[in-house]
Parts: sequence; structure tokens; C-alpha cells
Amino acid sequence: MNIRFYCLLALFPIAQIAAAQISEGGTPPGFSPDNQALIAQKKSEAVALPQPDMAKARAEDDASQFQNRFAVPVLTDVSPETHGVWVDLPGGQRLWRCELTASGAKGLVLLFDKFRLPAGGRFFAYDAEKRAVHGAFTEKSCRPDGRILIGPLPGETAVLEYLEPAAARGQAEIHLDRADYAYHEDVHAQPAGLLGFGDALTCHTNVNCQVATNYFRQKRGVARILMVFSNGTGWCSGTLIANTSGTAEPYFLTAHHCQIIGQNPDFSMWRFDFNYESPSCQTPATAPTFQSVLGCERIAHRAQTDVMLLKINTIPQNYGVYFSGWDRSLDPPTSSALIHHPRGDLKKYSADAQPAEVFEQTIDWGAGFGISPANTHFKTIPETGTFEPGSSGCPLFDETLRVVGQLHGGNYTNSNPCFVKETYFGIFGLSWDAGATANARLKDWLDPTGLNKMVQDGYFTPAPPPPTAYTISGKIETFWGVPMPGVRVNLTGGATRTAMTDGGGNFTFDSLPVGLNYTLTPAKDTNDLNGLSSFDLLNITKHILGIDTLDSPWKILAADANLSNTVSSFDVLEFRKSLLGLYPNGFPAAPAWRFFPANTQFPNPAAPFPAPDGYLTVPNLAANKTDVKFYGVKLGDTNNSANAGQ
Repeated sequence: MNIRFYCLLALFPIAQIAAAQISEGGTPPGFSPDNQALIAQKKSEAVALPQPDMAKARAEDDASQFQNRFAVPVLTDVSPETHGVWVDLPGGQRLWRCELTASGAKGLVLLFDKFRLPAGGRFFAYDAEKRAVHGAFTEKSCRPDGRILIGPLPGETAVLEYLEPAAARGQAEIHLDRADYAYHEDVHAQPAGLLGFGDALTCHTNVNCQVATNYFRQKRGVARILMVFSNGTGWCSGTLIANTSGTAEPYFLTAHHCQIIGQNPDFSMWRFDFNYESPSCQTPATAPTFQSVLGCERIAHRAQTDVMLLKINTIPQNYGVYFSGWDRSLDPPTSSALIHHPRGDLKKYSADAQPAEVFEQTIDWGAGFGISPANTHFKTIPETGTFEPGSSGCPLFDETLRVVGQLHGGNYTNSNPCFVKETYFGIFGLSWDAGATANARLKDWLDPTGLNKMVQDGYFTPAPPPPTAYTISGKIETFWGVPMPGVRVNLTGGATRTAMTDGGGNFTFDSLPVGLNYTLTPAKDTNDLNGLSSFDLLNITKHILGIDTLDSPWKILAADANLSNTVSSFDVLEFRKSLLGLYPNGFPAAPAWRFFPANTQFPNPAAPFPAPDGYLTVPNLAANKTDVKFYGVKLGDTNNSANAGQ
């Protein structure tokens, strides 16, 4: 008897450093009001992406009931050399900004064939309404092959921004060669969502609800897969899977049919998103962040049990992933659960408290996806939660929380997806050794030393050894907010080193021994006349006479030329001598610039003396310290006219 069911296909509408697709977060430069004013002066027209042949695309879809495509690729040729505008920013930085528009598109995903950034470079992409922001991508995000996938971005418009440090002008290589154009009008009538977040049915149960408490380990191995094909992109689910040696080989179990929902799968561009979940039982108002790995290779696959084993690229240890255990016996579980990403949405939990059964009939998935032999699948009927397209490949856990299968497909009751009639999972035990060769079975990869175990427990990635060194980094800018390049920062204490700030005012000290005390002292003594004029002398004189006092404690500190912790006529005399050229070697008592910790608090801002310390101490270094910040004060400058780069 042949029974026809639905594969859980989910084509999506877009589509370390060589492995993880690291995104450091942050705010695009174009969100800053100051930068927006500069951008407005060099506004350019958006780049119109090519229009796909929609009649052809829909004809192709109609010709194949198994073609669940939501987007068609269009070829592009966009780079900073050919499109967009460059905007000069304070401190010598530049911003490349480029708007892309795809008329009528429901969403876009961007595929770059060249993406190489220098140290200090930061790249962002976001939609016109700022609903989705991707980035910052940095040199740590770049792969040796220079490719990257960014998205999805909702709507017709995508904005690209690259912040270029002054010290790395012209060193970036950025080229967009493909954009996937989403075109289906009714997202929820289709087998997959448009953006992932918020597209799944509301009858799902988030994985961090109380009912799923026991799966706090297993959930950390489950990821959604954003799959790239020559004719589009799609969603599936799966999990990291343990091996009998207990090592961190990143083997990932999913469904065989995931690779055939599109044409010519490009495994090197498949993206695995870990820890994409609501922090609580409630669905958040905005999408949470996640941690990605880009790229994999196919290790083994077999259609009969709909199994596919991938080996994904290196997973950073700070992702905290879990390798799920398994049971390769052929006995159906007495109760079961699945963890999955329906429609690419947040991680969900479904469960069946009743015993599963071995399905004794063949299953006809349709001409495009073949027929599963009898007795190759477990059948369950989830009572908690449901499943949807995009759930394909997710693990079936038994009552001991071990993997016993992966999701192939199923049916809904009366076409209502919130009421499941049946779900079918390829049996893990049959996938173990039923294949004739290593690339069609699991045992060669998950039992590398031939221990022949029936059951394997799960485990977390082996914990890294305690760090022996950390980093201290930070930024120096004028007290009115302009980054200061070329400032020497002296480090003393547990180590003695010197660093210079880059075009963005940033500095870093790497590999500092833990547990020691460190002191940072900035210094810059160049161009005493920078920002100093007779107008400043007038301002200082008015302050002394009480006619018009200086409106900032930092300006009052700038007026103290002889470091006497007062502002008097002697200071005016010192500045006048400098303007007259009587101090060719600089101010006698002070450097041209003074620096103070940015978190300095003044009990009385109108009387900021005695001057605060010009250094900052980091005691007992026990973690990376990345928030060190100093303000620079130019001696004699009372109207913020000094050039921060001189």
C-alpha cells in the first residue's frame, strides 16, 4: 500500500574565522545623526537590481509541484569601485554607502563572491525600515575563499555600509555578484516563511517553555540551516551528533531530501544558525541574535531512510554547542520529542507522550522525492506543538533524550497544521549500517574506532583550557566626541608596551598575562598652536573676570596652561607667549594634549580642580577589558576647534 504524504520543504526567499560567520553587532554608521547630515550632502541614487523573469519563474513553479521556490537569483555587479558614494568622516575615516533596490521584491538575501576586510573595517547591511540589521562584519568574518552570505533583509531595499579606517584606505575587497529576489505574495500560504522570525504558526511551543526543561542540553545542538542552491535558497533543521570517541568532530544530522529541494546545492555556502531561540517561553518582540557557521561538506546520505550526515566547518568554542547522543536499536520510543525551526523561525519543541510505531507501509512522497520502503520510518503524532516546512531533518528524541531518527514529513488533520495526523522519521538504527558504502551509512563516521556501541551518550564540546592571557582595548576621542588617531598609549605594570591609536581612535594590547595589574597612560605632544587663537584668550579672560564663564569642566582644564590647578592671568600669558612663537619647543609646563578617563566625575563641574588623574588602572586582569575610554583635552582650546588628527 502506498500512502502519499508531504515532505517538509522550506525554500526561503533570497536566497575563527574561516568557519564561523562572526557578526560583532553594533550600530551602522548611517544611524548616527551627525553622519546622516554628511551622507545627505552626497546622496546618490539607489542601484536598481535586475528584474527576474517572473513569468518564466512562475511557469517553472507550475510545471513542478515539488518546486517550492520562493525566490529567484539575479546576477549583480556591485562594488565600492562602481556604485554608491564615499563619505568623509571625522578622524580620517570614510564610509561607503550603497542602496540596492529590487522593485516588487518581498525580501532579499545578498551573496558576495569577494568579501575581504582589513583590520578595523566594519561592514553592515540593513533594510530601509531598519527592521533587520546584519553586522558588524569584520576581518574575523572573512573566509579564505572570500565569499559570504548576508540576510535575509525584508522589503525591496537593502542598504550596505562599509566603515573604512584611515590606516587601511583602499584595502577592502567587496563585490556582490548575486541577490535572491523573493516574489511570492502570500507567504503564509506557502511551505516556507519570508523572514524566518515570526513566520511559524502560533500554536508552536518555544523551546524554553517549562514543558521542554529536560532538553536544556539537547537544544544547544539543534540549528536551522539556510541552504543555498543555484536556483534559490531554503530552510531545514538538524542537530550535531555525538561519536563513540567523544570528540568534537562537527558531524550534523539532517534529512536527505533537504539537498534536493533546489538545484545544485552549494554546501560551501550553507549556513548553520545555533542558539536562535526565545530567551523565555514568550516570543520576543524582536528577533534575538544567533551564532552562525558558514559552510559544510556532505559526508553520507541515503534516500531510503531520508538521512544525510554533514560535516560543518569549525565551531567556535564560545558557542557552547552540544553533541546529542543516540540509540541505534530499532525499537520505537515509548515517548518522543522533536526540536526544530519551523519556517526558519525560533527554535520550537514538540512532543508525543504515546509510544511511536514502526510504519509498516511504503510512503509515496511524490515523483520528485521518491518512495520510502516499508518499515524504514517511525510514526508519531505530536500532542504538544506541531511541525511545518523548515522542520525537516530535525532530531527525534526518545524517552532517554537520545536521537532515534530525523524528520522526513507528515500530514495534518483536515488540512489544519495545528492538528497533526502523523509525522514520519527515518530510523537512525537503519541509517547506521544499511548502506553498502561509507558514504551511504553513519557507522564509519560516528564509530571511527569500531567500538560497535548500541547507545552513545551526548556531550558538550570539550571545555577549553583556562585562558592564560587577555586583551585590553579601548578608544580615545576628544571630549566633544571626535576620534583621535596617532595617540601613544603607554602600558605599564604587568607588562610594558606601547600602542598607537588607529584612524578611529582605537587601541589594543593583546596577550596580557592574567591576574596582574595594568596602568594605561595616553600621551600626545604635537602642534601647540592646534586650536589655539586670540579668541581662546578672550574666552579665558572673560572666565577669569566672571563675565562669561567656560561652560564645561573640560574647557576649564584646557585653560590651565601651567598645571597650577587654577585658571589665572598667568595662563593667559603662557598662551600669548605661545602664539607669539616664544615657546618653539612647546608649552614649558604641559604637553599639547592632556588625557583623562572618560568616566571622570566632577563633584563641582565649575571647579574641576585638582585635575583628575591622567591614567587608568585595570587591577587583577581576569577577563578581556574592551571598554577603556579616554577623553583628550587640547591645551588652550576653549571652543573645540582643535584638529583631533594633528
